[in-house]
Amino acid sequence: MYMKCGSIKDGSRIFKNMMERDYVSWNAIIVGFAQNGYGEEALEIFRKMLACGEKPDHVTMIGVLCACSHASLVEEGRLYFSSMTKNHSLILEKDHYYYMVDLLGQAGCLNEARNLIETMPMNPNAVVWGSLLAACKVHGEIEMGKHAAEKLLEIEPWNSGPYVLLSNMYAEVGRWGDIVRVRKVMRQQGVIKQLGCSWIEVQKKVNVFLAKDKRHPHKNQIYSVLKMLTKQMKLARYISNANDFEVYDEQRKSELRSWIMDGCYCRVI
Repeated sequence: MYMKCGSIKDGSRIFKNMMERDYVSWNAIIVGFAQNGYGEEALEIFRKMLACGEKPDHVTMIGVLCACSHASLVEEGRLYFSSMTKNHSLILEKDHYYYMVDLLGQAGCLNEARNLIETMPMNPNAVVWGSLLAACKVHGEIEMGKHAAEKLLEIEPWNSGPYVLLSNMYAEVGRWGDIVRVRKVMRQQGVIKQLGCSWIEVQKKVNVFLAKDKRHPHKNQIYSVLKMLTKQMKLARYISNANDFEVYDEQRKSELRSWIMDGCYCRVI
């Protein structure tokens, strides 16, 4: 419970004071450390678990691979991943593949990540392809990102996420024609981009905010603060990255209009 709530110190204290530990308690502390970003600590606990003669199960290895991903330990991740079948007689599941793909993707090992996906003994799910797509976005691998997006859309054709990420990748290299084509496909498929949403609880009341929300009761104060922050960012010479449809609309509208006027596309977006 403490680890799930992010109370690392309390969770660690209780674990250390336990007279007896079973695989459930070992798993709880390993996964807890890993999911809270303490990769090295999670792996140290895992090594102690093995030294105590406790056998890991599939949940243990999810925590271990998650820890490797958070700590960017690629080589260790490869070893632990292969040890599941070789040393611990465990069957690899989709979650294990996801964390391994995520680890490889973060490290820029995109070809290895793609090969791993394509050799999975089960059909890759949307989470696995989404992880590769996100990695392609980070590392600017547009063609592989397009392939991942296509695979993801075969599973979730209603999902706007792949379209958005692919459009962002095109925007970063100035491929405005491809952005137009992505938007055209979205309209044809009836896909609508999901609005960004955030929320915060203040005095036991949850306040929800949507992108471009004009209905919030405190919208005037919110947009006033937003304008002030925008002004401060401009004074600091901050340059926003064209990584979303809205940013693309504001910053590249003139470029896209001139591209349309050249006869490449007949409808104004």
